[in-house]
Formats: sequence, C-alpha cells, structure tokens
Amino acid sequence: MRTFGKHTSLSTSCAGLASVLRALVDAGSRRRLISLEQVRRLKAALAKSADRDGLVSQQLAAELQRIERKYRFSSAARAEYQTLLGSLGLDSAFPIKVPVSSDPPWFRYAHPLKNYRSQAQLPAEADVVIIGAGLTGASAAYRLREAARGRRVIVLDRGCPAGEASGRNAGNFELLPENSIGTYDGLANERLHFLCRCYPAIPREVLRIEAERLASVVFSFALRNRDELKKIIEQEQLACDFAPKGWLYLAHTEREEQAICDELSLANGQDQQIEIWSRMKIRREFGFERGFIGRFVPGDGTYHPAKFVYGVLQIAVNAGVELYTGVDVRGVHDAHDGRHVIDTAEGSLLARSIIVATNAFTSQLFPELKAIRPAQSQISVTEFAADRCRGRVVTSEEGPVYFNQPRVGARDGMAPLLLGGGKDRPMRNPSSRRRSTKIHARLLKLRDHYFPELGKRPFSTEWIGPIALTPDQLPAIGFLKPGVIVAAGFNGYGGSYCVAAGQAAADMAISGTVPDWMPDDVFSPQRLLNDTPLFFAETFSLRCYAASLCVQLRELNRQILEALRYFSYPPRPRSSVLAPNCANGGRNRATRPAVPIHLLKRLKPFRGLSREECAEILAIASVRTTHKGDVLCAEGSPENACYVIVQGSVHESLAAHGREKVMARLGPSHIFGQVALIDGAGSNGTCTVQQDTLLLEMKHDACYRLMDHQSPLAYKFLAMLTDGVIHAVRRAKRDLKRLNDYRRAGSATQRRAARV
Repeated sequence: MRTFGKHTSLSTSCAGLASVLRALVDAGSRRRLISLEQVRRLKAALAKSADRDGLVSQQLAAELQRIERKYRFSSAARAEYQTLLGSLGLDSAFPIKVPVSSDPPWFRYAHPLKNYRSQAQLPAEADVVIIGAGLTGASAAYRLREAARGRRVIVLDRGCPAGEASGRNAGNFELLPENSIGTYDGLANERLHFLCRCYPAIPREVLRIEAERLASVVFSFALRNRDELKKIIEQEQLACDFAPKGWLYLAHTEREEQAICDELSLANGQDQQIEIWSRMKIRREFGFERGFIGRFVPGDGTYHPAKFVYGVLQIAVNAGVELYTGVDVRGVHDAHDGRHVIDTAEGSLLARSIIVATNAFTSQLFPELKAIRPAQSQISVTEFAADRCRGRVVTSEEGPVYFNQPRVGARDGMAPLLLGGGKDRPMRNPSSRRRSTKIHARLLKLRDHYFPELGKRPFSTEWIGPIALTPDQLPAIGFLKPGVIVAAGFNGYGGSYCVAAGQAAADMAISGTVPDWMPDDVFSPQRLLNDTPLFFAETFSLRCYAASLCVQLRELNRQILEALRYFSYPPRPRSSVLAPNCANGGRNRATRPAVPIHLLKRLKPFRGLSREECAEILAIASVRTTHKGDVLCAEGSPENACYVIVQGSVHESLAAHGREKVMARLGPSHIFGQVALIDGAGSNGTCTVQQDTLLLEMKHDACYRLMDHQSPLAYKFLAMLTDGVIHAVRRAKRDLKRLNDYRRAGSATQRRAARV
C-alpha cells in the first residue's frame, strides 16, 4: 500500500470523513450494500479533503481501503469506488476492472478557446479553410497567421480543439517512427517490409533501394518536426510541459539489437546522436531488468498536446485567424469557379484552398481515400507512481508497449504513469469509445512487468484514441486535387509528423506547390489511389534505382573476386579482347534488321510491348550474327552498345586472379551490356559467344535518346534494362553466398583436422 506523510492542512479531515462514513452506513441496507449514489457522495466529500494534487493523508487512505474490504458494493458502485481509489493512488484489494473514467488526462486542461467561435454566424467564404483543429490543423493555422493579414483563414472543428487524436494520444514526440510488422528490424528494414507488402509485383531489389531512401526521408521529416516543435515552444514561450529528456527503445531480441545498432549510421548521416545503452545503464536509469540493450535518442521526449494546440491556436486567433468550434463538416465538392464548397450543418462555405487535417475521419469526407483506415489505441493512467521516467519516453515491441510520466502532476518523486500497449485495433467508426477488456488486461500485465510495485493499483482513467493507418505506414501529405490539401494518416506518430505536416500544408495552400524538402512521391495522397507507386512511375526515378543496382552489382562482383582468392581453379586462357571477327568487320558484321516483330514479341522482355513499340525498338537497333569465340565486350573496357540475345548463348565472365570465372550463362531473352549503359562506367564483365548467336544490338546514344523522351515506351525500356540488372544482382548474391559457405565449411574442416 502507498502511504503519505501527514499534511498539516488536512488535520481535520479524518473527523469529517468519519461523519460521512456514518451517514453512508446509515443510508445503506442492513446487508451493508453500498450504492453508486453513496460512492458519489463520498467522492464529493473527499474532493474537499484532498489537496490540489489529489493527495490524501495516511489516515484517510487507510480508512478508504478499509471501506472497500468491509462493505459490499453494487456492480456500478464497485467500479466507481475502484476508480476513486485509482485517482487517489491507492491500492485495491480486488481484481482491477476497467475504470469508469474514459477521458484522457489532457482533457482536464481548461482554455478559453475550448468552445470558441470568432463570430456567431459561419462566414460565407474564405481564402483558406482548415478542417480539423488538432495538432496538424493548429500548426497550419499558426503557419498561416502572417498570411491572415491579407487573406481570410478559417479553422473548423466539429468538437473542441484537440478533442480527438491530438488530445487522446500519449504526448510523445520521437525521431524514429518505429512502425513494424512483428519484430522491429530498424527503420530502413521496416520500410522495406511495408513496401513489399504494398507492392509485391515490384522486385525486392528495387524496393530495398527505395526503402533506404524512405528511411532517410522519414528521419529528415521527423527531425524537422522535432526542431519546429521545439522552436515554436521556445519562441512563443508555450507552457505545455515540454520535456525533451530523451527516448529509450528497449530491444527484446538479438535481431532487434542488431537493428538499433544499424540505425546509428542513419542518425550519423543527419548529424544526430543516438546512444546505445547497456543493460546495466538501463537498470541504473530506470530500474528495469533487461536481457538486451536499448537505443536512447537524446532530444526526444514528452509534452502536453492539448496545451500546445490551444497555445498555437491562441496565437493564430490573435493574429486574425478565425476559429469555429462545434461545426460539423458533412462534405466537400467543387464549385464552378475553381473554388471548393464545404457543406456544414450550418450552411455552405466557399474556399479557394482547403487543408484537410482530419486524420482518422478523412475517408468520411473523401471516400476515395478509404486507404486511410481508422484504428484505435487504448491508453491508461496510473496516478502517483515512482517517477522513474523523469520526462523520458520508453517503448518496446515486446507488448508492444509505450509509456512515459508526464510532467504535469509530477511531484515529490512521483508522477502519473501513462501507458499504452497491445496491437492497434481496426475500427469502422473513428468516434467509437468502446474499450477492450482484453487490451485492459494486457495493459495491466505490461505495467506490472515494468512497475511491479503497482500490481494492485487501479487505473484512474483508461481511454480510446483514434489513429489513422495507411498501407505503407507513411502519412498522406499533399494535393488530393488542385486546392485540396490532405495532411492525415499519421499511423500513431502524430507527435513525430504533425507540426511539420501542418506547416507543409500551409505552404502548399499559399504557394500551390509542394515544398522541396517534402518528396511528393513519398507523401502525396495520390499514391493511395494507384496500384503503381509514385516513386516507380517515372523514368528519372527508375534510372536512379537502376544506377544504384549497378553500383551494388559491381560491389558484389568485387567481393566475389576477393572470395575466389581462397579457391583453386584450373587455369584457362583468357579470350582475346575483341577478337578480329568481332565489331569491326569480321564474320558478324551488322546486317539490315532481320528480326520480325512477331519473333521479338516472343522474347520475354518484349512481351509487354505493343507491335508499334516493338517497331520503335527495332528502329534503333541492328541485328548482328556472331560465332563461337567472339568477344563482344571486355571487362572494364568502354562500351557503346548493349545487346539482346535472340538465338544462341553468351557467357559472362570475370578475371579472377589470372583465371576466367564464368559468372553467368545467358540465353535467348537475356540482355547484357546494360550496366555500362546505365552507370556510364566500363563493361561489367567479358562476354564471349558460345555458339552461333543472333543478337539485337542497341547503341548507347540511341538508347539515351529513347529514355529521355519520358514516354511510356521509355519507361518500359528502362524497366527492361533494370530487370536484367536485378537478375544479375541476384545471381551475384547467390554466388557470393555459395563461396562464403564453402569457405566456412573448409575452415571448419581445417579446425577439426587441427584438433585431431
């Protein structure tokens, strides 16, 4: 049981409580059954006996716990009484039930803007309308406060500011949004997992390159968000319990340990510090016994989201932004003059630009964005816990669990413990407040794991917070159509995204363009409307991926050559570089195109092309007949053409310490020589004809002209070349793995022989 020292200001409280108890017993039945009304009367009396932080004296605490043990309660009275004990930080003698209170502690904050309306009637038109007054909408309004001097900016919210996700979250801001599928594999690997799930038809090698890019983009975005959050709080001197004391992520497997170690290089690339904490340091700082290390990010932490929202909204309102609470927006449609009509329960409103900051409610206004799905998280508060976190955030995929101890209410080494966990549950109605008893039990188990001394302490409140999930676990920020800007779908990481998202949306509303620092192909809501990802839809992007793959292939070949030093191969004379019968006038001199379109379409790379597109390819190509022993390109030599095998076979080899090592045996439909075309370097290997072979030769200059057209054929052609590089990368990976396996097996055999 938690005990408190005696408070001199409460010296008469016991006498007052005694009279209340006598009245309570007298009013009860002979069976001493206490009703809900009697508990509420007791609660009202205690409100006068507790100090301003809810503390009661040791004597009062003992008396309250005696009442729980001695008297019988109706079901509703039992729940109310146990919630009362939880609000006072007292233990219960009975199994802990879901508390009566379902409101987050942030709602206890009162502000003049809570039910504010700038005018009695809703205006008929505006320049910019922001729908939603949460973290995102408030940040956009704050950004637009200067623009409000020459434009009419209006903020609409169907309830009160921060009344939904922003006031129902955990109050965290973090640098690494760690959404995961199962075990957390690090930011880059988790991006890869989500991409593979969303785009299974795109080669994994391409998605891996994009995942590395996305990890860097997400990290940069979250860093900007954190910096802007801190800047606003410091410049405006907002009293929002800001505590940038750090964030500790606890690994619970060796795989996670490796993942968080890998993130050090990602942080170093952004000049950010990430610390690896040992088990000893975790125990010393938090008192947790762990079997694995942790990752600590200085500068992350906690804040009071409602105080922040009301603070920046007040500044915006003071600068001329209009705020209207209690306005139910029912739909948005286009007007005939290029503006947009916002239908509300109070009439229609015309706007030139709309910022949709509705998060989990977005698809209710725009059904086409059904990919932004509402879900719910369940969070609890335990009062007067030992202040181990001291303003720091703790998370782990073991649970999963997240918790902190907000600075509001911290006192004398104690602070409320805010803890959420269990998997987020899909929901049809984002307004639902149905709490799960299973998640409740899960929260109790997680709390007892980290704070075992709280095992009998009821929660003072436990609530549902709506979040919005996207298939790739990235927010949707950008133009849905001209003049309609979406900033939603934060996947439970509003504290990591919302401030920067609101600022970006505000800039788009004024300029009509996407900020340079926010890649449109990553965040645009348009990506949720197509099966083909935006990052894979242009030849420029595909050329970047292809170039990265070429770099990867050359590095793999280098590692293979290094591994071959440990193996013995019978020497084979290397083929002469460009044999006499090759490019300059031998038996295989170029002829007029002799490959009919129907034959070209039988080859795998060309099956997706129309007859007209095949004709365009043939127009830039020439047909060559080659013979066994002809060398078409030599390793490292400059090249000016790539080839498609129509009939026959070609071997691609590397010089391995004075010997030729065949890396690939290529037959009909294979393309080779494209690495030099893509990255502009020399040939990636020596290509030797193994039998009479019919080739389609495409000069580099002609290929460049085709790819520069930005036409559908240009994209297909580049995808064709990239696919060949992907297969080469896969072959190289298999070869390298096989060589390394042989090396390890040989080393093990040698060690055993040495022991014998």
